[in-house]
Amino acid sequence: MSSSQVKSATRVLDVLETLASNAQPTPTMAIARECGIPKSSAHHLLNVLQERHYVVYYEREHAWGLGVKTFEVGSTYLRRTPLQRLGRPVLEEVCAEIEETCHLAILHGADVLYLDKEQPDGQGPSLVTDIGVRLPAHLTAVGWAILSQLSEAQVRAVFGAGPMVNRTGAGPVDLDSLVSDLGDTRQRGYAFDDQMVTPGICCIAAPVFSHEDLPVAAIGISYLAAKSDDLLVSGYSKVVAGAAQELSIKLGWQQQDSGRTAA
Repeated sequence: MSSSQVKSATRVLDVLETLASNAQPTPTMAIARECGIPKSSAHHLLNVLQERHYVVYYEREHAWGLGVKTFEVGSTYLRRTPLQRLGRPVLEEVCAEIEETCHLAILHGADVLYLDKEQPDGQGPSLVTDIGVRLPAHLTAVGWAILSQLSEAQVRAVFGAGPMVNRTGAGPVDLDSLVSDLGDTRQRGYAFDDQMVTPGICCIAAPVFSHEDLPVAAIGISYLAAKSDDLLVSGYSKVVAGAAQELSIKLGWQQQDSGRTAA
């Protein structure tokens, strides 16, 4: 590799690390200054990174932030290392406490990928959410839990302009309605899937955060819709929020340094 290629690679990493260290979107001039590179070079690198979805440009702020591809790379690392291993005992604890099926999932493009699953003893409801299964993120509680912690620009980058599939007649009909639903989810603190994937099955989920305060996964509880009422939803939402917080802490997340609160 030539010295110029090494220099370019170093600058790309410097740009990404600068954006990761800033809580707010960062203007091009500030990025150039912090990275010690000419503004023209910073602008060129940012445009290339934007094409690959590693960064996103916020028109209103005239500033840059990390894109969804950066999130996916981080999720892949966690999937292959501590996330599933640390999440297994948490799922076991929740399943033993409420005797419902529990899941651990991550965002994978516009889908969610189920990494782990714990079922109670005995015959439970038939679910499609086995380990390794991918489902549309906009139709699942675990997907909503993660997506609700992304910016609107990141959510729109995930789904693009394509049509939104539907399985049961429930769920968002277009991207605008999904963005609105995700705002409600963020305010509530947990996600609720009312039979969007499978008729007769509901799910409640909460996001899991990394040590960098990024939403890297979600824990979900699935149960029969016939059992659902306000009291059950309230109870399960507290259980799943507690489980998600427990796993987040195991991943190095520090609540006192975060503006986020559990449901």
